[in-house]
Amino acid sequence: MLPIRKTHRQHEGELHVQRMRNAPADQSSYISGAINDEMSHQHVDYYRQLQFLPLSALDASGTPWVTILCNPKITAPSNTLLHVTARVNTADPFVAAVSSSTKKPIQFAGIGIDFRRRSRVKIAGTVDSATVTTVSEGEQYLNIDLQTNEHMGNCPKYITIRQLRPLPRTPTTASFQKHLPTPALELLEKASTIFISTRHHDQDERESDMGCNHRGGPKGFVRYFEDENGGHLVLPDYSGNRFYQSLGNVETDPVMGLAIPDFTTGDLLQVSGRARNLFNEQAEKIMPGATLITLVSIDNAFLTRGALDLELVSQEQMSPYNPKQRFLAKEAPASRKSVELKARLVDIRKESKLTSTFTFALPSPVDLVPGGHAIFDFSKYAERQYRHMNDRDPQSLNDDYVRTYTVSAISEDKLQIAITVKKSGVVSSFLHAQTLGDNEPLELDLKGLGGNFTCFDEHNTVPKMIWVAGGAGITPFLAMYRALRASGQPLPEIELYFSCRGDELALIAEMTDIDVKVFDSTASSTLPGNSGRTFFGRRILATDLPDASRLIDKTIFICGPAGLMADVSSWLDGKVDPSRIRYERFTF
Repeated sequence: MLPIRKTHRQHEGELHVQRMRNAPADQSSYISGAINDEMSHQHVDYYRQLQFLPLSALDASGTPWVTILCNPKITAPSNTLLHVTARVNTADPFVAAVSSSTKKPIQFAGIGIDFRRRSRVKIAGTVDSATVTTVSEGEQYLNIDLQTNEHMGNCPKYITIRQLRPLPRTPTTASFQKHLPTPALELLEKASTIFISTRHHDQDERESDMGCNHRGGPKGFVRYFEDENGGHLVLPDYSGNRFYQSLGNVETDPVMGLAIPDFTTGDLLQVSGRARNLFNEQAEKIMPGATLITLVSIDNAFLTRGALDLELVSQEQMSPYNPKQRFLAKEAPASRKSVELKARLVDIRKESKLTSTFTFALPSPVDLVPGGHAIFDFSKYAERQYRHMNDRDPQSLNDDYVRTYTVSAISEDKLQIAITVKKSGVVSSFLHAQTLGDNEPLELDLKGLGGNFTCFDEHNTVPKMIWVAGGAGITPFLAMYRALRASGQPLPEIELYFSCRGDELALIAEMTDIDVKVFDSTASSTLPGNSGRTFFGRRILATDLPDASRLIDKTIFICGPAGLMADVSSWLDGKVDPSRIRYERFTF
């Protein structure tokens, strides 16, 4: 048996990742104070009340596997020993790993996690014993004694709040190699919680160990792609405690195990594979906007239907620290084109109290459909200061300062583009603070152009349209309207439904020759006497839209806040062929 006490020093892999991420030189000196060899009374009480316990272990080939033991009975005979009993599925690769007969100590790692309180505690050590027994009706139970030598509390960031209760299920397991089947991919798209396992073999065998940790994010934050070598999972890195224990292990032992649960269906996806960390430009090529990803090339996978003896009995509450969803470069819309241009600010025009139009000069002409968008990188102007937690602005911890804006106007020579931006966040506030004069002009990296939210199909104009816009969501419609006017052709049939607040009405001042209905929730807008517009001093309602008979030959364009877009979509459900509804969403 390995000695219990360890130095808890950080190894070269962890130190390498810290250097690559510009962590302070003394960062590793804090970890020994964060890890306890023995369980405190608080930890013992914490483990006892857990509804489930993710555990990982190495199989005979050294491959890490992670499982989730549900409704475990946990006792602590001593301050270093945990005894766990739980109902298991004998097809689970973790169960096979810990119950195999071997003279060599089996290393394990786990993470006690409580979704209700957004808390977690990491544990690690060796397996003293593990047996599977069959009880009445053929149910199998794992009895496992865990000799622990690491206990470490972890922060609550990225944990999804859920309420669970016991629900016995009947598991059925299928195994796969290299590639994931469609049901597994569907599970991935819904997952906001995963558990990962890594290992480290040290020259000093006493320091060899495993790690098991939680990773969370927006649903579908783990991405998947296939190539000639098989299937690959992509895990983006989010701001954490900067110890980089898991990613450091990957640097020295490039393998990883994953358990990806679906608490709605009770299904569980378990994966093992080869892992490597990619930094900066290498990460950006695979996942735009990411500066560190872990790429897991799948060797083996198990998908178990009904693996989790738990039932979700509440809505899932996402963490406020979850960053925006990141997608793979392979998933970018076909309309998106990467560019590397410098955009220099040459004009600012105030449109309303909170909205201004910013015009940028470009070194070469750009090709963009009316209603398209541009992707700007503000990162060189950002003051990056590490904070472990920031409850006042949680998303700032992972902000890449890359923003996508609709191009509201483009010059005839295509050497200038304008964006109309409402002051509402850190980057937009930075833009609104800019002035033109003797100072060095603002120059941004233009990273990409794209979009197919346009009323021009193959250079032909959509003949009959309804435009629904909310606030700054009017910008693509401004671009389309201006392009229609510049064409010299008669305007098509257009009805605009504009949901706004107060002086945002000024954004559509030039739209005097189309049918406009204005919905001002502040009831403070003033209209020119001869505007010919219809004004409502309230929010837009489902009854404001035309009935089905009037929509039969119309194409509907919708752009605005997510809530407005969801409402309008639901109002049109069943009234309009979905192929004639177009949305503008910025996912890149």
